[in-house]
Amino acid sequence: MSVSGNLKTMDLAELLQWVALGRKTGSLAFVRNKTKNYIYFQNGQIISSRSNEPMRQLGHFLVFQGKITETQLKRALEIQQQTRVVLGKILIQEGFITQEDVAKALIRRTEEVIYDLFLWQDGYFHFTVNGYNLAELIVINLDINAIIFEGVRRKDEWARIREVFPSNEVVLSMRSTEADLRSLNLTPLQKKLLFFVSRGKTISEIILELHGSDFPVNYELFQLYSSSVIEIAEIRTPPPVQDDPAKLFDKGVALMGKMQFSEAIAAFQEVLRLDPQNAWVDEKIEEAEKAICGHLYQASVPGHKIPHFLVPEASLTRYNLTYQEGFVASRINGAWDVKSIVMLSPLREIEILQTLDKLVRMRIVGLK
Repeated sequence: MSVSGNLKTMDLAELLQWVALGRKTGSLAFVRNKTKNYIYFQNGQIISSRSNEPMRQLGHFLVFQGKITETQLKRALEIQQQTRVVLGKILIQEGFITQEDVAKALIRRTEEVIYDLFLWQDGYFHFTVNGYNLAELIVINLDINAIIFEGVRRKDEWARIREVFPSNEVVLSMRSTEADLRSLNLTPLQKKLLFFVSRGKTISEIILELHGSDFPVNYELFQLYSSSVIEIAEIRTPPPVQDDPAKLFDKGVALMGKMQFSEAIAAFQEVLRLDPQNAWVDEKIEEAEKAICGHLYQASVPGHKIPHFLVPEASLTRYNLTYQEGFVASRINGAWDVKSIVMLSPLREIEILQTLDKLVRMRIVGLK
């Protein structure tokens, strides 16, 4: 049987226990805003996962862990485009990582996808019996009870973190002196975090720079805060959102009819935030995004073209770029083409193409 609902009304731990105790085989899909996560089960055991978030892809996860560099990921993705071989195998063949590294990363990535779901306040879920092709999955085996235990622990920890960091729009600053830092036993990740903190970046910007995700980055920053290594410099207020899904849906439909796809997507995404079970909206977003990407590739930023700066890079601060736009700009090196930047960025394809299009229209960037 299929089961649907919302995480507001059914706790994730109870949902996972229902699958485990019933020894069910199938796929459990979770949808919230632009995010779609899938957990796959066989006889009640977790055997794999999938996410449409770029940061949850194996390559970006390995970059975050420090196992590979962006340059190595670029090389592997180029080979994958030509050969269609799975990314993990290519990384091993090229000598970038070992088989053991890939196996551990696949397990950790699946765990992180599930742990992240414990932090969702709401979201639509749907369990489908069978619902997957086993041959298309990289099969692992996880202890579902251990997953539930850690997920609940993280949920409690997340509540404590959010009391201090109310959102990812927090700017942190250094509190300890350089001499104090030398006396601390910092991990490689903490050193990277402190580098970005010293540059005045928000938590959102740090997550993007590291190819990371919410909990691991916030958790480490919280440890540094609790140890008085860093302090809060500024808490930026997120922009207000509209709260009438019916009006937003009608607005999105009207904008689609006028071929104003970007504006329609913004409206539909807000509808999904308020009503995650609205499958029609999800389909409309995918339709609009494909149309936008196709148009941008054809008319503005062809995939084979190489972006290069028309202004000194040091002058970029004058243009008030968002942190996401700044990240895309930081990947322009005069050698990588548009497709390479799309492959390497932990942002979604449409966000990258729209940023490049904006930079070209502002005559900050040219294409050759």
